[in-house]
Order: sequence, then C-alpha cells, then structure tokens
Amino acid sequence: MRPRTRDGDDMKTRISALMDGELEDHELAETLRALRHSPELRSEWCDCQLLGAALRGERGLDIDVAARVMSALDLEPTVMAPAPRRVREWPRPALALAASAAGVALVVWLALAPVADGGTPAVASGLASAKPALVVAQAQVTPRLQEYLVAHQAYAPGGAMVGGARNIRTVAASGEGR
Repeated sequence: MRPRTRDGDDMKTRISALMDGELEDHELAETLRALRHSPELRSEWCDCQLLGAALRGERGLDIDVAARVMSALDLEPTVMAPAPRRVREWPRPALALAASAAGVALVVWLALAPVADGGTPAVASGLASAKPALVVAQAQVTPRLQEYLVAHQAYAPGGAMVGGARNIRTVAASGEGR
C-alpha cells in the first residue's frame, strides 16, 4: 500500500497506475476525485493517454506537422521590406579629384612663392633666418688618416648605402689625397 500524500508527483504516479489498472479501491476514488477538481491533473491524464496510444502504435495519432506549419504561415501577415536605399557613388571620385587638385595647388604655390632679397623663396628665407641649434665642427683629415679610412672602409658598416654608392665614396676619398 502506498502512503497517502497529496503531492503532485504522487498523483502523477497514481494516474499512471490508474491507466495500468493497478490502483486499489480507496486510491481509485481519491484519484478520480482529484482528476475532477484539477485541470492540471486532467492535462496529465490526457498526456499519459496520448503516450500510451503512441506506444501501442494506434492509428489516428499521425500529426502532419508540415501541413500545420504551412497553414500557420499562410495566416501570418506578409511583411514587405522597403526597397534598399541607393548609395550614391559620386563622393568617392570627387574627393579623390579634390585631393589631387589640393596637392597640385600646394606644389604650384611653393614653386611660385615670392622670392626674398637673397634669391631664396620667402618661405625658405624664413627658415634660414632661424638660428641653428647644432654647430658642426670641421675635422682636420690628414693624408695618412685618409689612407687608413679608405683601406678599412670595407669593414665599416654600410648603412643605407647600397651598390655603387660605396665605390663612389671610396673614389672621392682617394682622389682628395693626391
């Protein structure tokens, strides 16, 4: 005999036992009374009946899901999407043309700038009037030091000088000592 509780899980177990015909008389009366008063338990009873019919392979349970979905879609309102806005393509070439024109105008302005009294453009004379921050000392190069530098130039790092530029410097350095 099962304990008498009104717990929901116990009632679900009793509904399953009722379907299988395994309830005793006093449990049967209590379970039927609970089914009459509770819509939730009646829904549970219907679910159990449906599961039992499906397990037994009874006909009439075939549900055409595709047809139900298609009929539901037919009832849905049709939403028309607005036409995509047309993006204008003219700003990009126009901006490129404007940038090119600005570059040409800058080059022309620098080339045709008014010339100052010293023969340099006014822009360059303004820069020339500024005092230099660094004064470079002139080094005295003796012929013997110059020969040493030319002889050991191959071991010195070349830096950014590539190709014939090394040879040009060597020729210029060796030509001064003569």
